[in-house]
Amino acid sequence: MALAAATATVLTNAYYLRFLEPGISRRFVAILVIALCAATVAVAEWGLPRGAGAWRSVARRSAVPGLLALVLALAFGLRVGGITAGLPQSYVADEYDFVHGQLGMMKTGNLNPRTWYHPTLQPYLALATYSTVFLLEVPRGRWARVQEVTEEDMLYWGRFVGVMAGAAAVLVTFLLGRRLFGTMVGLLAAALMAVFPGAVQHSQYNKPDPVLALMTAVSVLVILVYLERGGRGLALGCGVVMGLTLAAKYNGIVVVAPFVLAVAFRLGPRLLTSPDLYLGALGTVAGFFLGCPFFLTELNLFLNHVADDLYTYGFQGRPGAEGVDNWEGHAVYTSRYGAGYWATRAGVAGLGLVLYRVNAARAVFLSFPVLYYGYYSLQRINYRPNLIPVYPFLAVLAAYAVAELLGWLGRRPLGQRRAVVPLTAAVLLVLLLVPPLVTAVRYDVENTRRDTGSYAREWIDRTFPPGTHLALERHTPVLDRSRYKITQEARLITRSVRSYRDEGVQYLVVSSMAYERYGGEHNQTRSYQKLFAICPLVAEFAPVSGQRPGPTIRILRVPSEEPAGSPTGASRAEAPGT
Repeated sequence: MALAAATATVLTNAYYLRFLEPGISRRFVAILVIALCAATVAVAEWGLPRGAGAWRSVARRSAVPGLLALVLALAFGLRVGGITAGLPQSYVADEYDFVHGQLGMMKTGNLNPRTWYHPTLQPYLALATYSTVFLLEVPRGRWARVQEVTEEDMLYWGRFVGVMAGAAAVLVTFLLGRRLFGTMVGLLAAALMAVFPGAVQHSQYNKPDPVLALMTAVSVLVILVYLERGGRGLALGCGVVMGLTLAAKYNGIVVVAPFVLAVAFRLGPRLLTSPDLYLGALGTVAGFFLGCPFFLTELNLFLNHVADDLYTYGFQGRPGAEGVDNWEGHAVYTSRYGAGYWATRAGVAGLGLVLYRVNAARAVFLSFPVLYYGYYSLQRINYRPNLIPVYPFLAVLAAYAVAELLGWLGRRPLGQRRAVVPLTAAVLLVLLLVPPLVTAVRYDVENTRRDTGSYAREWIDRTFPPGTHLALERHTPVLDRSRYKITQEARLITRSVRSYRDEGVQYLVVSSMAYERYGGEHNQTRSYQKLFAICPLVAEFAPVSGQRPGPTIRILRVPSEEPAGSPTGASRAEAPGT
């Protein structure tokens, strides 16, 4: 009967359930029917456990997978819950450019990105995601040709790549903790990684950082397997994973240090005479080629772009993101926001314990986060997403400290009392998990509220008639191009007001992400001030903390002729609530 119901549902496309619509989707009910049928068949085939002992055995076997599934569901929910922030606008620096470049490969078929400021593993993952979404939506009539897809269509799915990488990093955190310190440490470490606000936030961006965090954790995990088992195949495999890590982001090169250390521990004086080290190097080259197959075709451009990154991070810095004494800044950020107060301190305690009880595996494990944190502390740029590759290791160390504390307490006379250890464990779990969870949820809620761009777009639709010609820059409202004539620029200051007027532009729309990005003495800021002196302000939509996220959006009128001096009577139509 169950098989008949499932077969009828598939053959008729759930036609017999159409009476439920539109109140209930027959597609949803069909999936539910098929799932119930599958469960019925499984029970009929294997039967249910018999007796209390059998049920307890099933519960014991299912406890860890069940808890891990809940943790992964929480991690995914927190990350996917915030990726609609700002859409269809994009308020994330460089995000629109990333999607534009990735869609360019999709539309032209040319997979050479022709830019190497970042390697190409993450763009290729995004490209695969866009292609899948495109093919799934074509039968539903959303698109007929790939050229119809716009950047705004794929902003969500570019962020979804980060969500999946971030959730996968939680799973790898569990595997790292379990391999080194046992299952309970792995579960707690995964739970911590799931709720760390810094990891949640930066897994919601269409950028390489969440992919890098995943790949560095995978690299160290594979290296630990090599340390335990050895073998030329595993050495080569370590190299391939390290190469893919480097293809996620260049700073992934730090994972080479744990591999060299693992080879040294395993082979000792045979380090240079055994093929393992060289197989790892060969695998690294192969893995990088897999993630960046075109870099040799434009070696000069590749070298120049990598050199620009090295020069900027190591020597020059970048206006608006300057950093000195970054070790302290990273620690303060992690404690106050990135991981939470108690988790950060538990991680430091775990670091001390591991150093006190160090062995080969623990030394290999620690080498990456310690060297990576020290490396980024030396840089001239303070960029928070660069820190998230450390978070899986911080989570494992914090969980280890908790497990050791509970174990020590259980061996004390006080801990022999029945409720002491469970109550202590409950208190520690609340301290470690609840504050970062609340922070992560608050971040998602506040950043998915209606934003300044939405208010500005609605005001424009109410105020301006069809056919109005507007010039927009990045990080401003996405307008209906069938209703308005749109001129799009990366920044409106790249052209003169006269050129906009000659083109017939009536209004300019600018974002504080551009005009407030740098200090008052920067050329870009001064250019915007000149623009504001020439073009009267028509409306301004400013953010309100905790209520309305987004940058400040200004709408300026292009004057019929440029005034001799700054305008004195600029009209201003405030947005509702501003």
